[in-house]
Amino acid sequence: MVPLLTGLLRMPQRNAHGTSLAIVIFVGIAAVIPYVAESQIQWPLVFALGIGAIVGAQIGTRTMHNLPDTWLRLIFASFLFIVGLRMIFLESPDVSQEALSDIFSLEAGLAFAIGFVGGAFGGLLGIGGGTLFVPALVLLVSVPQHTAQGISLVVVVLTALSGTFTNVRAGFVDKNTVIWVAPAAVVLGFCSGILAQDLQAEYLTRLFGLVVVYVGGRTVMKTWSQLRER
Repeated sequence: MVPLLTGLLRMPQRNAHGTSLAIVIFVGIAAVIPYVAESQIQWPLVFALGIGAIVGAQIGTRTMHNLPDTWLRLIFASFLFIVGLRMIFLESPDVSQEALSDIFSLEAGLAFAIGFVGGAFGGLLGIGGGTLFVPALVLLVSVPQHTAQGISLVVVVLTALSGTFTNVRAGFVDKNTVIWVAPAAVVLGFCSGILAQDLQAEYLTRLFGLVVVYVGGRTVMKTWSQLRER
């Protein structure tokens, strides 16, 4: 979303981040409906992740307002690229839903940390945080892919709401763009959520890994090019 807003619409970088994050609210709500219908949301993990994400989003959003983020974007993009490769080529751990219910208390601190980091990057980069939440839940907390995506979508909405509140007050959200882009994004988000339910977890994990590699690789190349120009 951010590259499209800055490229096609020539929107200033900070405004693109703020506007993208606002659109994420509507997309996340639409996309999470099929996951809720299929009972693929683990609410205790949502709670732990959500608290961390809301706090992190405030820090990330305020940092975006005041500091240059070139090197931070480069580090984050490199991390995404590596994690994406990990999801594509290596087997992911698989834990049953029953087992997950037994380790919530042990994983609460880790979930909070994941939420905090993802929320901070989401607020900073205008991405919601899902590109970090999902790989971290799958690889670190051993959450099944479908469940990880459902949890991530709920927390992404919380992250986007937290960051957008600050962005609107600072004037970094283009409301007209949100009005025009959000309806189409909502329809496709809902349809994609339904499609995801019919994909095997193994294929979904690798597909998500490809997306993460693409986002990370593209961001690395763009950021490195900006650094060379400077």
